[in-house]
Amino acid sequence: MAQFTKETIALIREELKKCIPQLSINCVIFRFDGEALQIPVVQPMNADAWSIPGGYVYQKEGIHDAAKRILFEQTQMDNLILSQFGTFGSAEREFSKEISGHTNLGFPKDIIDWISQRFVTIGYYSIVQLKKSKLKPGLFFKEVKWIDINDADKLALDHSVLVSEAVQTLRAELQSRPLLSSFMPETFTLPELQKLYEAILGRPVDRGNFRQRMLKSNILIKIGPTREKTKNRPPILYRLDHKVYLDSLTHDIKYGF
Repeated sequence: MAQFTKETIALIREELKKCIPQLSINCVIFRFDGEALQIPVVQPMNADAWSIPGGYVYQKEGIHDAAKRILFEQTQMDNLILSQFGTFGSAEREFSKEISGHTNLGFPKDIIDWISQRFVTIGYYSIVQLKKSKLKPGLFFKEVKWIDINDADKLALDHSVLVSEAVQTLRAELQSRPLLSSFMPETFTLPELQKLYEAILGRPVDRGNFRQRMLKSNILIKIGPTREKTKNRPPILYRLDHKVYLDSLTHDIKYGF
């Protein structure tokens, strides 16, 4: 595996000088591909491991601004609404053994020592619609891609734990925040909406019960036949009634799936 160039090492060293030691940001961004929840993961230059987007906070920067900057620098995704889902800072949260291998890539001792410290990381999550989820790797990264959340256990460091916590937050907020608006396109079918609920909840949902409760909730507006031709009776297209949907969240209405 090729070593980092002297120029790259110099850039990294200058970047770290601007950052607060032992404080990092990690971002978990969800999209729904029609079957499963997915998250973007990045692969640094000269490394085999994959991780969720993450980085360090500048001395003269707020943590929320840092999260937006880091996400854009590593994935080119922008204008997302980011929310904190947790802070991770156990006394044992340091990865010196995992990072020690970076000496073989040409990292000098001062950089190895800086990134090998115990770090407190702040987790942010957001949601992006499928059509807006194009990725592009940033500087210091050779690839970025989407993976199913079920594959998060293969990620580096403790990032599978961070993803799990973000998923739990998503589930807890399903009926208190307008998440459907963020995931779904303008129009959709009930089967498509049910698949989203199942992907978020991580379990099957009874089809009849789901249909009955969703229609009874009045958060959906019937549009007409599906956009696709079919030999059988075409599924009906719906869209969200955003006012009713937001009111249902305000009044803490539970659908009981």
